[in-house]
Amino acid sequence: MTDEYDDGRTYFDIEIEGRSADTEIWLADDAGHLVQKEVGTLRSSLIPGDYVVEFGLGTTCYPIHLRDHVELTQREIEAGPSCARPKVRLLDE
Repeated sequence: MTDEYDDGRTYFDIEIEGRSADTEIWLADDAGHLVQKEVGTLRSSLIPGDYVVEFGLGTTCYPIHLRDHVELTQREIEAGPSCARPKVRLLDE
């Protein structure tokens, strides 16, 4: 089941459990913009799309393709492929 909000967009729940209670979890969109940072466990509702996660700022990036509700652990994510950190693109003013 998906969640739809007043803006008409669909959101999916995402939960990422870090290896320990003090693990920093950094989640960014595929354009490199920070979406959320949590310690220990990250819980959020996001629009479908492509994201990257790092377990500590400046560490290896891993892709997250959010197409449904997901519950992942750091071990599961790190067992998969890594990816390049997206470069932040700024809009012209």
